[in-house]
Amino acid sequence: MKQLKADIYHKAKELGAELVRFCSVDSWENEPIQDPAFWPQNIWPWAKTVVVLAIPLFYPMASTAPSMVYQEQYDTSNRIMDDTAYKLAKYIMVEKKQRAFFFPRDGYDDIRVLLKNPSAAFSHVIAGYYAGMGTIGNSHNLLTKEFGPRVRIVSVIIGTELEPDAKCEQDLCINCGKCLRLCPVNCLTDNGTGRYTMDKIKCTQHHVDLVDRHHWPCGYCATFCPVGEDLALYKGMDAVSPVGIQHCQSYGS
Repeated sequence: MKQLKADIYHKAKELGAELVRFCSVDSWENEPIQDPAFWPQNIWPWAKTVVVLAIPLFYPMASTAPSMVYQEQYDTSNRIMDDTAYKLAKYIMVEKKQRAFFFPRDGYDDIRVLLKNPSAAFSHVIAGYYAGMGTIGNSHNLLTKEFGPRVRIVSVIIGTELEPDAKCEQDLCINCGKCLRLCPVNCLTDNGTGRYTMDKIKCTQHHVDLVDRHHWPCGYCATFCPVGEDLALYKGMDAVSPVGIQHCQSYGS
C-alpha cells in the first residue's frame, strides 16, 4: 500500500493541492475531540483513511477583509478545493479501484442555517489536525507551519488502510491573543483553561451581517494570525497599505 499512498500523494499535488496529509479513521476514536456521531467510520462504515488537502490564501488579498477582493479569493479557493478533491476521489475510485469520495469544503447551503446549528457533518480542521497538517489554535482554525491559518482545506475519504502521517508535535499557536483582541464581535473568550471558548452563534451572526452587506467572510482571526512561513515574504512592510484596505473595501459591494 506504500505505492498506492505515493500515487495518491503525487496525484493530489499534480491536481494543485499544496499540502497533502493522511490519517487513519482510528484517530477519531484514539483521541476523541467530537461526539462519535461525527467520526467518519460511524458515518461511512467502510472508511479507513482520510486524505486531507489544502491550498494557501494570499495574504495581501486576505488583508483587505471584509471586502469583495477577499470574498472572491474565498469563493475561488473553495471551488478549487472541491474540484481538486472530486478529481482525486475519481482517480482513486476509477483508476485505483478503491472506495473513495470527497466531503465538500463547505457543508451548508446558506450561512443562516448555521444560526440554528453551527456545525458541519464533518470537520476538515479536525481531520487536518489528525493528519499532522497542523494544530488547532485559540482561534479554532487549523494552523499550519507553512501558511498559518491562511489555508482552505478539504478531505477525501477512502476505504483502504494507508500508513498515516505523523501528527504535528509542536503546538503552533503561540498564544499571542491577537485573534481574541481583533475579533470585531468578541466571539472568543479566554477562560484560562486552554484554548479559547468560541461563541459560534455570535461569529455566524456577524457573517450573516457581512453577507447582507455583500462582502464576506470576516477572516480577521485567520488573516492577522502571526503564525506561518508565508508572512516572511512581507516582513518589515505592509502587505496592503491602510489606504489600500479602505480602497478595496469601497468597491464591488
